[in-house]
Formats: sequence, structure tokens, C-alpha cells
Amino acid sequence: MSSYQLLVTGRYFTGHGFRAVQPVVDEIISSAQDELTIVAYLITESAADLLLQTEQAAARGIRVTFILNKPWNLPEFVRKKLAELKACSRHLEIYAFDDADGGELHAKVVIADRKRAVIGSANLSWGGMVANHEVGVLVEGEPVWALADVIDRLASNLQVWNPQ
Repeated sequence: MSSYQLLVTGRYFTGHGFRAVQPVVDEIISSAQDELTIVAYLITESAADLLLQTEQAAARGIRVTFILNKPWNLPEFVRKKLAELKACSRHLEIYAFDDADGGELHAKVVIADRKRAVIGSANLSWGGMVANHEVGVLVEGEPVWALADVIDRLASNLQVWNPQ
């Protein structure tokens, strides 16, 4: 059985019976038991809590996979934090998306245990999680397996990125 819930951010969307994106992303990360996959176009310093939660998940033995659009272009704070995470965890992999034809990886996805996923428009930034008017969906059940398979196929075509 599968289900979905609409998620939102931004003052015109919130407060109408919909859950906010950030607490659901936090919930998914903290509930992961085996694996966690994060696909992102942008991560900023304001996502420090998310990176800390990811570090805690890896410390619990959760296999964490990041698939990031040109991660060398992320803010210095984020690159340093990813380097620290990679250095202290054997359970963390980071893949770099860099399309030779100039395309961008603009997806924003968080998947836990191939059972629950948030898919949406929000970057992992203050704007995406709080200020902008974003829409996302929490999906649970069988469709998440199909989504995870698509992400696995993408990762199999990418290079592992080792931040310095």
C-alpha cells in the first residue's frame, strides 16, 4: 500500500492543513534504519542541522549516499562539512553530477530505507526550507522503491566525489 501527503513552505502555503517540508525531511533522516539517500541541487550553511543529522545517521551505521550537482560549487562551509563527514564515516558516499552536455541535476529528493521519500522543489537551504514558496510530496510505500531504483541508476553513472 502506498500513500502521499502534500508538503509546503512559505507563508502563503503554510497554515492550511499541510505539513512543512523541513520537519518531514528531519523526520525521514532521523527515522532511517538501513539507508538514506539525499539528492540535491544546492545545500547551504543553513542546512547545517541536516548535515548534523546525516552525520548522526552514518554514526548509527546507516548507509548514507549523497548525489549532488557539481558539489565543488557548493559553499565552502558545506564542502568542509562533507569532507569531515566523509573522513569520519565508512558509511557515507558522495557522488558528483556533472553533465558534459551542460545539464544540471536539479532534483531534490530524500529517501529513507526505500520506504519513505520527500520529493519536491525545495533546495536544502533556508530559502527552500522556510522562506520560499515550495511544494513537495511525502511518498510512502511501493513507489519509493521505483524512485530509489531510478536514483541508483543515476548513481551508477556518476563518479564518487572525495571532498578535500
